[in-house]
Amino acid sequence: METVEGVTGQAPKDRSRRRRRAAKEPAGRTQILDAAVACILELGFYRTSTNEIARRANLSWGAIQYYFGSREALMLAAVEELNRRFIDAIAQRHVEGDTLEERIHCLYDLLAQYYSEPSFLARLQILLNLEHDPDTSPDVAASLRKQTERVAGEIKRLLAETLGADADPTRASALFHAIRGFAMSQQLAESVYPRVAEREAQTRAWFLAGLVAAEKRARNP
Repeated sequence: METVEGVTGQAPKDRSRRRRRAAKEPAGRTQILDAAVACILELGFYRTSTNEIARRANLSWGAIQYYFGSREALMLAAVEELNRRFIDAIAQRHVEGDTLEERIHCLYDLLAQYYSEPSFLARLQILLNLEHDPDTSPDVAASLRKQTERVAGEIKRLLAETLGADADPTRASALFHAIRGFAMSQQLAESVYPRVAEREAQTRAWFLAGLVAAEKRARNP
C-alpha cells in the first residue's frame, strides 16, 4: 500500500541536507590556511615551509597535498581566503555621514578593521612574493589579478560613497593609500610604543583631521 513517504513505505533521503554538509569547508583545510598565515607572520614568506604549516595545523604533509596540491596553490588559497573575509566584512557596509568629515571618519573605521589586522601583512607578503617571482605559474598570476580586482572594486565603491562618484581618481587613491598606510603603521608602532588608548585616539584624530583638511583644500583651492 502506498504511503505518504513513498511507494516503498520508507521516507525519502534528505539529499539537500547531505549537499549542505558537502558544501561546508573541511575543517582540515581551514586549519591549514590559518597555520599558513600564522607561519608567514612569524617566519616570513620564504621560511614558511609546508612541513612547518602541517606541523602547526596538527596535520600531515599529505593533507596539504590533498587539499592544495602544492605550496604555490596553498599560498594562493590563503590570499583568496583573506580576500573573502575582507569582502564579506565590507560588501554590505556603506560609508555614512552628512558631512565630508563624517564620511572620511566612517571610511577609516571600515578600512582600518582590515588593514590594521596582522593577517593583512601576511596577505601582502604573499602577493608581493608571488607577483614578483618569475616561477609563479600563469594560472596563479591570473588568479591573483582577479582577486586584486575584486578587492579593488569594493574599495572604489567605498571611496565613491565618501568623496562622490565624480571625485578625482588621484585624490581618491591618495586617500585610500593614506588610510591603509596609517592603519598598517599602527601595528608596527606597537613594537616601539605599547598601545595606550588615549594616545592612540589622539593620533588617529590628528591624522583624520589632516585628511579632511587636505580634501577641503583640494575642493576649494
